[in-house]
Amino acid sequence: MKMIKADIGKSSYNIYIDSGISAKTGALLKEKVRGKKVLLISNKKIYSLHGAKLKKTLDAYFDCKVLLIPDGEKYKNIKTLQSIYAACAKAGLDRSSAIVGFGGGVIGDLAGFAAATYMRGITLAHVPTTLLAQVDSAIGGKTGFDLPEGKNLVGAFYQPALVVSDTEFLKTLSESEYRNGLAEVVKYGIISDKTFFEYLEKNSKAILKRNQQEIKYLVGKSAEIKVMVVSKDEKETTGGRAILNYGHTLGHAIEAAAKYKGYKHGEAIAIGMLMAAGISKEAGYCNTATVKRQENLLKQYKLIKPLKKLEKKVIVAHLRSDKKARDGKIGFVFMNEIGTAVFEQNADMRVINKELAKFKIS
Repeated sequence: MKMIKADIGKSSYNIYIDSGISAKTGALLKEKVRGKKVLLISNKKIYSLHGAKLKKTLDAYFDCKVLLIPDGEKYKNIKTLQSIYAACAKAGLDRSSAIVGFGGGVIGDLAGFAAATYMRGITLAHVPTTLLAQVDSAIGGKTGFDLPEGKNLVGAFYQPALVVSDTEFLKTLSESEYRNGLAEVVKYGIISDKTFFEYLEKNSKAILKRNQQEIKYLVGKSAEIKVMVVSKDEKETTGGRAILNYGHTLGHAIEAAAKYKGYKHGEAIAIGMLMAAGISKEAGYCNTATVKRQENLLKQYKLIKPLKKLEKKVIVAHLRSDKKARDGKIGFVFMNEIGTAVFEQNADMRVINKELAKFKIS
């Protein structure tokens, strides 16, 4: 078992990574929760695959109730959140109780926001079941939901009490869902760790085959990188955490412009990273060879998907409403050489428009 400490002052917590580690969730959570009541939030598909075992370990220590919510980004909205609040009240949760998010990014974001706001905050635990959630969304304390105007526009920073990443769950992911998480893994190499990027280049075949040794390593390494960045800037007050948004400014705009249909999160982020690399080159942050190297790695992991017709004005509107925008100025993460990135608050719209034109967005 690998244990990583997310050292965030009073909000510090541990991330546990191993095959089969979810069987210890009840015992691990008992150390963090004073009360007896827990609400386990998942969706029908995940719960049918893995829910019985997790429920058993929670039942050994708690009075555990289950809420299954619809699956998909389009359900990450206030209506679903209201159903979670209602389930919390029905289950009799109080300030000594806990919510356990059991699923991918949508489950984690909604469970996290509910825990942050129900009775002004109760204990939260994540048991992520997708690669994307294990390497990214379950770590760092970002919670929230979408509005029609944009992705994650309502949210809160709220750290979990623990994260339990069982790599055994990844065996049941579809091929597209597995690759969905690899986009975030590639991002970590680009923004923070050249050696990790080189590892991803050399071991793509074993990683795509889901070799357990490779999976445990990349989940652990990705978690370490994210924890390192978040611990220095938990609530994005200094700009240091913003580098985690490499590829996300445009990726989120693409998701929203497509009305969250046709692209998985990782697919949109991969396109966003392609665009961000081109913009970085045009703005003088990196060279052609670096851009090509990133593109080749995304191709190795089969992450590049054709971009359907989207309107530029819609994408630009979402860029301007992005959470990193300030006084009409678009915040953007630029790639330097592999392993380093920088956040700037005033991205040049002329350069962005030029890159959008390359993707036939007009």
